[in-house]
Amino acid sequence: MEHKPDSQDNQAECAERTDDQANEQILDVNPKDSKNQKIRFGLLALFVGASFLILGRSLIDDSIGKPTPFVFPERIEFAQVQTQTSAATSPETIVDTKDFYGKPRYLSGKSYKYAVDNIPIDIAFRYAVGTNGDLFLYLKEYGNIEINEDDLRQKTVRDSTGYYAAFEYQNRAYVTACINPRGISTVTKEQFEDNASDRATDRDVVIGWLLGQKDLRDRRCLWTLMSTPIESDSDRNAANQKLEKTWTLWYEWWKLRFPQP
Repeated sequence: MEHKPDSQDNQAECAERTDDQANEQILDVNPKDSKNQKIRFGLLALFVGASFLILGRSLIDDSIGKPTPFVFPERIEFAQVQTQTSAATSPETIVDTKDFYGKPRYLSGKSYKYAVDNIPIDIAFRYAVGTNGDLFLYLKEYGNIEINEDDLRQKTVRDSTGYYAAFEYQNRAYVTACINPRGISTVTKEQFEDNASDRATDRDVVIGWLLGQKDLRDRRCLWTLMSTPIESDSDRNAANQKLEKTWTLWYEWWKLRFPQP
């Protein structure tokens, strides 16, 4: 007589096949996925550890997160050496007390006066911390310059230094830009944000951030506002050329001497 397996035998066989299939699926794990998972866990552990490190340092050192006071130089030697410029007077301290939306949490400055080939150039120079880089607000609130934001954007040009705006207002020619601690100079909020983000993944920046010495996105700016009078239409081109040349030399000098955070 032929023997037929009972229901218990069938269930046992099915369970065995299911276990075998499960084991095959476990063994069939993609090595690449496993490697990516390890990398993700490693990065997560790194960031968590860095956060605790920064927190610990901030509890011990109360200077963490506060800007280092910056002493402005009395004279900028690049002017005399490279452009045969002489300082007319000693720089005056700029004190800004006006509050407005978007004001940096720390701001100090000096005003310099030069004569470049007998063309007077005034430079209002400010050190801003915690800024969004929107120079339109600065011009309006601090410079008392009424310029349309769209016009300012149209007057913004790009050269080897980065971006700067060149425009005229009340018979004066102006050049303005934000010298950044990393990357190029900027004028608009968008340029400032893009520049900060592009440099946030630089190796030295990441290492400094892990050690609690740097911010991933450095939100500081040396805001420069240069101007010179326009006496006549015939002087307009000469004035603008001297102004833009002085801006380039000014940028190169300060880029190497940007204040420490």
